[in-house]
Amino acid sequence: MNCSLRSIRIFFGVVLLSLGCRTGAAAPIAIVQGADSIAESEQRFAASLAKHVERWYRSAGVQTFLCDDKALGQSLSGKTIAVLVYLSQPKAPQIAALRAFVQRGGKLIVCYSASPALAALMDVQVVRYLKDTTDGRWSRMCFVPERPQGIPESILQTSSNIFQVQPIPGRSSVLAWWHDRQGKKTEQPAWLRSKNGYWMTHVLLADGDAEAKGRLLLALAASFDPSLWVPAADNVIRQGRAAERVVCNAVKAAPRECQKRVAGSVDTMIKCNAAADRALREGRGFEAWMAGSELQNRAAEVYGMLQLPRKGEIRAVWDHSGMGLFPGDWPRTMKLLAEAGMTDIYVNVAGAGFAHFPSSVLPRSRVYEEQGDQLTACIKAAKPYHISVHAWILCFSTEGATQDRIRIFSSRENWLLGNSGGRPWLDPGSPEVRAYLLRAVREMARSYAVAGIHLDFVRYPDFPSSLNRNTKLRFEQEMGKSFLKWPDTVKQAGKIRQSFFQWRAEQVTDFVRSVRVMMQREAKGKVLSAAVYGKYPSCYEAVGQDWQSWIDLGLVDFVMPMNYTENMDRFQEWVKDQTKTKKMANAMIPGIGVTAAESRLDAMQVIDQIKLARAAGCAGFALFDLDTTLRQEILPILRLGISRKPLPPPR
Repeated sequence: MNCSLRSIRIFFGVVLLSLGCRTGAAAPIAIVQGADSIAESEQRFAASLAKHVERWYRSAGVQTFLCDDKALGQSLSGKTIAVLVYLSQPKAPQIAALRAFVQRGGKLIVCYSASPALAALMDVQVVRYLKDTTDGRWSRMCFVPERPQGIPESILQTSSNIFQVQPIPGRSSVLAWWHDRQGKKTEQPAWLRSKNGYWMTHVLLADGDAEAKGRLLLALAASFDPSLWVPAADNVIRQGRAAERVVCNAVKAAPRECQKRVAGSVDTMIKCNAAADRALREGRGFEAWMAGSELQNRAAEVYGMLQLPRKGEIRAVWDHSGMGLFPGDWPRTMKLLAEAGMTDIYVNVAGAGFAHFPSSVLPRSRVYEEQGDQLTACIKAAKPYHISVHAWILCFSTEGATQDRIRIFSSRENWLLGNSGGRPWLDPGSPEVRAYLLRAVREMARSYAVAGIHLDFVRYPDFPSSLNRNTKLRFEQEMGKSFLKWPDTVKQAGKIRQSFFQWRAEQVTDFVRSVRVMMQREAKGKVLSAAVYGKYPSCYEAVGQDWQSWIDLGLVDFVMPMNYTENMDRFQEWVKDQTKTKKMANAMIPGIGVTAAESRLDAMQVIDQIKLARAAGCAGFALFDLDTTLRQEILPILRLGISRKPLPPPR
């Protein structure tokens, strides 16, 4: 059954990907990511946003063409709709290309810009930039009743900042308003519309509600070209039927009591298939698309009901926000996780440059100052539900640090390693840095009733970043000799290069060892885990992360390889390599990328990856990330079977 499911998904994935890569009339929608129109340090972020938009369109059954803003005239040739993703300040040639595109009938969907020229083209007015906030004032986009067909009533998204844009009376209007965390309408528009297209005051974030965002993007495009609904529906129905065939085969092979339990859901699935077929034959594209989407949902439901739970495994989720699913209401998050059968939560409450609790070592974050002690609130809420809380700390990365804090790091001699992707990193080779981070870990492990400590970014960022002067001096001191041809000496194959790899990995391992020793002495019984790159031993050379030796030496209780992929064969290959010995398997909790940058999984794919981890003898699994998609689309299916809590004994 699993092989059949993988084959079907791979086949349709290849078909849809190949469609999405075509140029010309086959892909009328262009997704344009910011490049020349934004700072170099922001281009990586823009590329990530654009890929999410491409993925959402693909999941909605629509083929697109992905490009940047460097040659817009050529890229938009033959296209009818262009989605502009984070073109903050397009230059004159880009504005000219966009104006020509609109003049020949093209329509724009603008996701965040500060450009008055682009605003004038779209008949809206740029007002001002509204700074970031942690109070959730922009947490939901609620669309007006007079919206185009297919647009959802509301979409969840927590934006920490927006560029306020207002409609021009008689030329544009508000399509959606931002609502705050409590559901109250704000004065800021989320979406505007004019004769030339649509404008969003922020970007679409991959923080959940993925199905609704895909539907929104399709509906916006289809409001100008209604013919898009039919091919999109055809693709969605094909995917739904592929899943349906697999599910029906699984039902036939299931025990009789299982067949009885899913009979009603199977009937509903079959009815959805018939409704989708009828609507498609009659040319009712939108209705066919909705029925096809419902077919996929019902197939996932039946598949979920066919699964069995496993006793004693770790069922974890990573919470990257550090504030739970419902900021300010940790008990609600814990109740939901408990009902879904989850056992552990890894909550991101600290980093080298921030702490979401009253730390005496790390700088206290705005989240703490405005929302309170997140670690205490999380632990208190988890206790009644017997969910284990692990304090997650970002080690050598400066992610989450303010510019003032980075300047402080810069002022300390030999603390910074260099930049990676525009962000400075602390130097793992610095004894002072390691001591600083150790004090932070000690504080969390000793002062809070956590089940464990979870280390992330416990590595170098890459190979080039570790070739600076400070690294050279430290390595020379270790080797007892000078290297005149640096960095060529370690770039070339040979003993020196291998010695450098070993020395660099030892700097990271030394930190992990110091944490382990401290916890054994001062926080006995608490678990130490680490998020790691899954490919070993390539991560040893690439980022100095020798996690296999950490297991062999007993320095960690668990490693959590970030096996983020949509390819089931690749996931199985990685897990097989990560569980080569019984000791490795017992310490392995594979990370499943539900909504990672590298992957977007549906509930059936998540189930398949959990089953592969179980088959390899892993201690459990961890889901990334705790967001709206996990809450809406994944956990409700997992709780039907694979993470189902046992029924209470009869009285």
